[in-house]
Amino acid sequence: MIIYGVNPVLDCINLYSEKIVKLYVSKKTINKFSDKQLAKVKHISIEYISDRQFENLSNTNNHQSIAAEIKVNSIMGLSELKQNINDLGKIIILDHIQDPQNIGAIARTSVFFGVSTIIIPSDRTASVSPGSVKSSAGAIFSVNFYQVSNLGNVIKELKSKDYWILGAHLDGDDYKDAKYDKFIDEKIAIVMGSEDKGLSTLISKNCDILVRIKRKGLTNSLNVNVATAILLSRFLS
Repeated sequence: MIIYGVNPVLDCINLYSEKIVKLYVSKKTINKFSDKQLAKVKHISIEYISDRQFENLSNTNNHQSIAAEIKVNSIMGLSELKQNINDLGKIIILDHIQDPQNIGAIARTSVFFGVSTIIIPSDRTASVSPGSVKSSAGAIFSVNFYQVSNLGNVIKELKSKDYWILGAHLDGDDYKDAKYDKFIDEKIAIVMGSEDKGLSTLISKNCDILVRIKRKGLTNSLNVNVATAILLSRFLS
């Protein structure tokens, strides 16, 4: 995968330099590297290319004359999920998130709270992309992604392993309610719905509990990443 832009590439160098296969720079952008960063990439192939070549490489003119070819962890499937199900810890399930930047932001939020497992569907969803890598500030490399054809079947599988399934839904009960304190130390999977439609009807019916973040202002919804952060903070305290 090719990522581009000063901040995404430098973040990758600082945190995940082992993921970099090759760097593409111009004479002007190599000067942006600190001595410490240069030391981290001294064994990595560096190619100097023109702005026209950057446009061809990144498919954009917003490349800032720096790019990197990176190794991305393979997205696993249902068979790997079943193999690893006893070691997954807390889980985030994303029900047809459409914006790759939200995928990256949620990955960053998950890593902040110590969650390393995200499950996404195979169809009609964003996945790991240059945009999601950028919005995650590299944290996406610390997440294990599982992509499955049927989220409902995965939820049933998780329930069979004593997971509680908590869905974020506008018709749910207040997530702050003390009755939910007991789930903090339990095996839980938090399900977040798509940006425009929220949880699908089928998925919401498969959740054990539906919770909502009670609003106090005029806006009736939150960005899905912000909502994810609030719920993780509640149930991972």
